[in-house]
Order: sequence, then C-alpha cells, then structure tokens
Amino acid sequence: MASRGVFILRSGVSGLVKHAVPAHPVRATALAPAAARRALGAVALAAMLVAGVVLGAGAAGQRLYFFVPAARPGFPDWMRGPLAHLGLRLDPHDGAVLLVVLFAGYLVALACAEQIPARLVIAVIVALHGVFLLAPPLFSADVFGYIDYARLGAIHGLDPYTHGALSAPGDDVAQFVRWHNIPSPYGPLFTLASYTLAHLSVAVTLWVYKVLAAVAGLGCVALVWRLAARTGQRPRRAAILVGLNPLFVVYGVGGAHNDLLMQLLVLGAIASVLHQRDGAAGTQIALAALTKASAGLVAPFLIAGAHRPARAFTAALAAVVVVGLAGLAIIGKHEFEFVAQLFTQQELVALHSVPNQLGVLLGQDGLTPPVRAACSAAFVLAVLWLLLRAWRGANWIACAGWATLAALMTSAWLTPWYVVWLLPLAAIAPSRPLRLATLMFCAYVLLTRVVYYL
Repeated sequence: MASRGVFILRSGVSGLVKHAVPAHPVRATALAPAAARRALGAVALAAMLVAGVVLGAGAAGQRLYFFVPAARPGFPDWMRGPLAHLGLRLDPHDGAVLLVVLFAGYLVALACAEQIPARLVIAVIVALHGVFLLAPPLFSADVFGYIDYARLGAIHGLDPYTHGALSAPGDDVAQFVRWHNIPSPYGPLFTLASYTLAHLSVAVTLWVYKVLAAVAGLGCVALVWRLAARTGQRPRRAAILVGLNPLFVVYGVGGAHNDLLMQLLVLGAIASVLHQRDGAAGTQIALAALTKASAGLVAPFLIAGAHRPARAFTAALAAVVVVGLAGLAIIGKHEFEFVAQLFTQQELVALHSVPNQLGVLLGQDGLTPPVRAACSAAFVLAVLWLLLRAWRGANWIACAGWATLAALMTSAWLTPWYVVWLLPLAAIAPSRPLRLATLMFCAYVLLTRVVYYL
C-alpha cells in the first residue's frame, strides 16, 4: 500500500510538472520578448500618430512661412484646412522635435514590424495619410506651381514649357507660386491631366491635388505590400518602410507632390513585369516618365528585367508617341522641353545636397566645378555598371534601387520628398544592404532638415 501511495504521489507531481512546463520551452521563452516588441511597436505607432496630428494642426494654426511656404503673401482659411480648428501653434523648434519623434517612432516600428498586428499597421498608415491630407501644403509650394502651369496653358493660352508664373502675374494663383520664372519641369502627361482642373478655383484645385497625393501614397503602400510578398520580402515591414516614413507622408503627402503619382505608375510597371505582362509594363513606365522624368531612370532596368524586353520597349515607345501627339495638339511643340529642365535644375545647388556638403568637407566653397564633375562621373559609371549587372541576371529591382540612390546622392539639387523615388524600390528588392543604405540616406536628409529648422 505504501509503495502504491508513493506511485500515486509521483504520478501527480509528474502531471503537475507536465502541465506547468510547456512542451516547447524555447518557444515559451520567446513569447515574452515578442509581447514586449508588440507593445513597444504599438507605443511607437501611437507616438507617431500624435506627433503627426500636432505637426499638421500646428502648421495650420500658425501664420509661418517656415511650415507653409505658400503662406508668405497670406494664409487664407481655405489653405489652412480643417486642422486649423484645433487651435495649436508651433515654432520651427517644435517642428524639428516632432520630426525627430516621427522618425524615432518609425525606426522602432520597423524593428518591431513582425510583432505588430497587420490591422494596426494598416490603420496607422491610413490615419497618418489622412492627417497630412487635411494639413495645409507643408514645406513646399510646388503644388501651386502645378496649378499655375495648367492655368497658363488652359486659361491664358501660353505654353507652360516656355513660360513661367511671371507671364501671367495677375492670375489668382501667381501670388502663391515660389518659382516665378521657371517653365514647367513636369512631363506632358501630367500637364495634360492638370489642364482638366485649370478652370476650378485655386482653393478647390489645391485640395484635389491633396486628395490625389494621399490616394496615390496609399496606393503605393498597397502595391508595395503585394509586391513584397511576390519578391520574397516581408509585406508588413515593407509597408512600414514606405507608408510610415516621415519624408514620405509629411513631405510627399503633406506637400501634395506629384512624385507619388509617378511612383504609383512605376510600381504598377514593376507588378506587370513580375506577372510577365511586358507590354503593360512598358506602357506604365513610359507614362511614369511622362509624368515626371525621374522615373526614366527605372525604365532601362525594367526593360532588362522583362520576360520579353523588345515588347516592353516597343510598348513604351508607343506610349511616348501617343502622349507626344496629344501634347503636340494641345500644349505645343515644346512639350518635351521638360527633359532639358533636368539639366537646368542641376545648375541649382541645394545647401544640404551631398555634393555640396562634400565640397565643404574638402575645404571648398561648397559645390565647385571639379566636385560637380566628379559626382556626375560617379553617377554615370554607377548606372552603367548596375545596368550591366541587371542585363547579366542580377535582380533588376535592386539594381534600379541602387541607381536611384546614386542619383539622389550625386544630385546638386535635393529635396526631402525625392526619397519617394527610392523607398518603394528598397522595400520590395531582395537586398538588405539597399534597405539599410536607404534608411541611412533618409536619416541624413531628415537630419539636415532638423538642423536647419533648429
């Protein structure tokens, strides 16, 4: 009987131990860190959302050229947007701090991406796009340039590729334009599309562009999510890399930049190549380049990666001809002058562009002719080498991403929203070094803005 009692006692203890200790102790020990990362990621997303609302509302509530460059002659209520009703006020130092908070939250969210619920990620991406849709046109007056070029052609009968805002100084939009004597640097497809809005009021047109930017931004994120799964990347991380990047949402969506429309077409072309729809891919990449010429940098890599390169090239050429003929009939014979504007733009020098800072580090007075020539040569050599690699079978999306990064790092003219060209490529390419380099470049761009604002 005693031995039987001992047996029963041992059985009971064994059962308790069996139920108390999980069958997979390693998996159990991983639960706590995973839960901590999930909580940390949720806190980071909440901090980003709060910082975004404060930045958007503060910019709307403060008559300050710093936040809204177009507000220099005045800050009408229609430009402020609905966030002005929150009554917040910010100074440049506040703006700098909020950008740092946004970027810090972004990095934490990236680090915790796989532990954050997908629905929460999507909800915050949509919410931040909504916040900067409702904010006034932030840190740029380019959207009023879009409006002005359309009104020059459709209302005043002037070719926007040979005239600037000074040619119609009495127009309602002219007072909000920053670049008064520069013809349009945008492609004829974008110009033709913008003509359809020319007869609307400036206020209505501004908010149409804001809506288009937000929708295009979300469209880019949705395509990145799908393409990341297709290319073997983690969709959640890819979506965060693009859709929560402060330069993407604050400057791209907040500034209503057409770079988002261009990039949506680029991603559509990439999707078509991956589905072996080479004709559609060629058409889409041509339309992207006819929206903004910078998309043309991706075109040769896309053709190299196509299943039938000749078909993609032929479709792209056909799209250029069709849009060119339409532009010739409606705009005029100078429609392709936007390509020359790329070279004219390189004559400008952004204070914080990499070549200019390189000149300063070399003890020069900023960007000197030798430094400019060296950067241009480095860009050309890098693109040629990357194209050769793509044609020899290297991943063409990664090659296009590196080429885009090379363009941004060697360009004399650099603005924060140009990272819109790079982020989606880095998100979907099977290249961890490209993602790390992209994050480092974004940190550099943001740091130059923060230092300037402080």
